Amino acid sequence: MMSLTTEPSRIECVEAGFSEEAIQRLDGHFAKLIEAEKIQCASYLLSRNGQIFADGAMGRLRFDHSEAVMQKDSIRRIASVTKLFTAVAIFQLVEQGKLFLRQAVADWIEEFKHPMYEQINIMQLLTHTSGLRADPFYYLEPYPAGWGAVLFAFQPDTEGPHAITDAEELEKQQRTAWIRAILSGKPLSKPGEEWNYSSAGYTVLGEVIARVSGMRYEQYIMEHIVKPLGLERTFFEVPDELQEEVCVINVHEISRLNSKLGPNDAPRAGGGLYSTLADLNRFGQMLLNGGTIDGGTILSRKSIEKMIGNCLDKGIDAYSWGGRVKDKAYGLGPLLIGPGEWINENTYGHEGAGRCILLLDQEKQAVILFFVPSNSDWCPESMIGTQNIIGAGWL
Repeated sequence: MMSLTTEPSRIECVEAGFSEEAIQRLDGHFAKLIEAEKIQCASYLLSRNGQIFADGAMGRLRFDHSEAVMQKDSIRRIASVTKLFTAVAIFQLVEQGKLFLRQAVADWIEEFKHPMYEQINIMQLLTHTSGLRADPFYYLEPYPAGWGAVLFAFQPDTEGPHAITDAEELEKQQRTAWIRAILSGKPLSKPGEEWNYSSAGYTVLGEVIARVSGMRYEQYIMEHIVKPLGLERTFFEVPDELQEEVCVINVHEISRLNSKLGPNDAPRAGGGLYSTLADLNRFGQMLLNGGTIDGGTILSRKSIEKMIGNCLDKGIDAYSWGGRVKDKAYGLGPLLIGPGEWINENTYGHEGAGRCILLLDQEKQAVILFFVPSNSDWCPESMIGTQNIIGAGWL
């Protein structure tokens, strides 16, 4: 598929039906948070009907270089916003007849052929209702640590009396150790019973994508979504020559930036991408357009309609980091904005740790996008406060 790149046009705030005063308030809001050291830096982009009407950047690009300044085209780890790319990939394969939403994961991954896991299907992984272990700190029990913390226990012995000497069996066990680590321990609930945010479930989706497509998950995303969309600064592994343009907030992020994907590593389907405001704006605009952009098609309109509708039955609850949510609503990949928020209710998207968010307002045909990197466990002003300022800015 050929690249579809076209530079987006720009309009003034008044043409977009947005308040200039709200943009000034947004800039001041970010400046105060940076001064108070609640965030390291900030950048944002707002567009309507495919035309950018506001963007900006401020603060330090890197925690270890005081002179490096955050730019509008700086690269940033987008963490769980990656899940939207994973969902698009799943729907591409569904459209090709290679996969179906209520198909059992066990059809593709034999480790799921067990009474505790054999009922889990693709749709439940997309909607976080599979019962697989939740992310660390979603709540402390029963899994206060992620599956990576127990991965060592599932690595095959290569030395000593229990060493595996058969090369084929050794390769298989090394390749599937992370799957067995995810499946260790009791499920949190029966499939379809509760909503528990699980990046592990999206990691499994990445493996399904790999097995269905016949290529690594990361390769599939790059070849079937990133390159066709012309996203020139979106990567799973940032090239060495661009690493100084990546926003990093701590030593751990530098280590992650420098890590290379090993042959037996789990797919980075739950949070592995790096990107920019411009690239995410283009990805978001494609979704708002019903799967097309610049005359090319990434996904059908029907698939996007299915993705962004509430797919959970009434009565499914979520704990959701500190508060019990009754009758949780969620799309097949995207989060859905509910009542009581400044952002319109027909808005969908995804947040990412570290932190960032991509929101797509169907009523306004608007892309709302910002990065507010922070080392603090939670800074509600940076995420909720920012959304409120933007949501109140429409004229």
